[in-house]
Amino acid sequence: MRLSKLLAPSMRITLPSQAHGLSERVKMQWRAHALLAPVIFTFAFTAIVSLPLNAQTVGVENQNQKDLVKSGEHEQEANANDEWDSVWPEDDNVESGDDWNDEWDDEWGTESKSKLRISGFAELAVGNRFSRDMATAFGSQNSQMNESFQAANAPSVLNKSTLRDARVQFRADYALDSSSISSKADVWYDGVTSSWESQLRELAWQGSLSSILPSALVGTGDWASAFDIKVGKQVLTWGTGDYLFLNDLFPKDYQSFFAGREDEYLKAPSNALKVSGYTDFANVDLVVTPEFEPDIGITGEIFSFYSPQLDENIAPSFSVERENRPRGSELALRVYKSVKGVEIAGYGYTGYTRQPTATDSLGRPRYSKMNAYGASVVTPLGRGIANAEYVFYNSLEDIDGTDGQIANDQSRFLLGYSQEIAANLTGGFQWYTEYLHNADGLDRTVSSSERVQEKYRHWVTTRLTWLALRQTLTLNSFLFYSPSDSDGYLKTTVAYSPTDKWQVRAGVNVFSGKDNYTFWGQFEDASNAFVAYRFYF
Repeated sequence: MRLSKLLAPSMRITLPSQAHGLSERVKMQWRAHALLAPVIFTFAFTAIVSLPLNAQTVGVENQNQKDLVKSGEHEQEANANDEWDSVWPEDDNVESGDDWNDEWDDEWGTESKSKLRISGFAELAVGNRFSRDMATAFGSQNSQMNESFQAANAPSVLNKSTLRDARVQFRADYALDSSSISSKADVWYDGVTSSWESQLRELAWQGSLSSILPSALVGTGDWASAFDIKVGKQVLTWGTGDYLFLNDLFPKDYQSFFAGREDEYLKAPSNALKVSGYTDFANVDLVVTPEFEPDIGITGEIFSFYSPQLDENIAPSFSVERENRPRGSELALRVYKSVKGVEIAGYGYTGYTRQPTATDSLGRPRYSKMNAYGASVVTPLGRGIANAEYVFYNSLEDIDGTDGQIANDQSRFLLGYSQEIAANLTGGFQWYTEYLHNADGLDRTVSSSERVQEKYRHWVTTRLTWLALRQTLTLNSFLFYSPSDSDGYLKTTVAYSPTDKWQVRAGVNVFSGKDNYTFWGQFEDASNAFVAYRFYF
């Protein structure tokens, strides 16, 4: 396993029985941080009561199980993973890139006669790691290089801060006669890196084909109304996994995910053209991204990662060189259909690896060409919903898997099930497996065979979500655990939103692993707690 292959492996967390993976030092520091929680919440409460509150509590609809498939109707894109929208209604904060979710509907309140709708929020978010990360840019043996780098860059990983955001988001949507224009932009000050940042998350036009074609071409038929187009900056998603993305090869932001930002920021935007067609035979989604949009992975700027060459964590704050960033396009396809209440889908993708898992002749990380082919099934089962998904990643630059500088072919499998366990309590379970093709031919470039990825790798995930206080309080706990790597990751959040004007959210990200070279094990020093206050306008 090389440095590039450890930068962004697949997502995979410690079960309660694995709690001993946390050292006593981490546990003591965790308890110390817990003593600060009342101070943090006192500050948040003081800020809250000083604001004019809307006395009327938001009416939250009771959770109803939605029909996942609608034959002959236009399908709307789901938020986090479209087929799971019925299972996790509380996750409506995750963007789909296509829909205006219920949260925004609540914020806008009564439908205005104006064609222009403006909204947004302001947010303060603070997060700290439990223990200081002492990783250096080039390893503990290169003290002179580290001193020079630290003087020039002041790596944030040396601080205990993992999140210091003062953020404002503006959203404007304009309705035309037969189409619409949507926009969403974030501006924030990042106190961890001491810099101002901005991101255009959406600026897109959406409408049917009939709205842009001349009437002479459309004729008297309604065939053009069966095609929708969305073009511009947008967030895209599909697939059946919960926090596990097999056929969803659109950009992700794992730095935001690990830091404790809202789940909507896990999905990164991209410039794309999306064409959707609806027929009696099947529905089709085609996405064209003119220029490759990679994931935002762990680069050492905020969180350190393991280097197999140095056998320790490093924090180089690196970026992929310009010549190693593809300028080609990406093409993604989904064909789906409902058959007697069962939704089946097929997927295709041609482009590049989402993260720089290959290296060039100088050992620098780069992206390699790949294709992907997959399928999924979602069906009611018992009192819940079951799903299955498969994908084959075809490495186009290393056909026989003998080039140690390029990722091998992979097959990935996912089985999942979720249901309502009790009133206001839902639970979900997933089993995920990776199979590494041509593993015997992989060039093992590290000293110990234990550090080379096994032919099979397994993950188990569980989710519990509980709604309380008339559904104004949401407790959400998601657990990843890898029985093959003996490591894991627990993400727990608590959100309280008694009105449609403000929300308080707090949580923890806890990483644990038996070895420092496994994916979750390398992030033990990144374990952190966070709290955020958001005011909607």
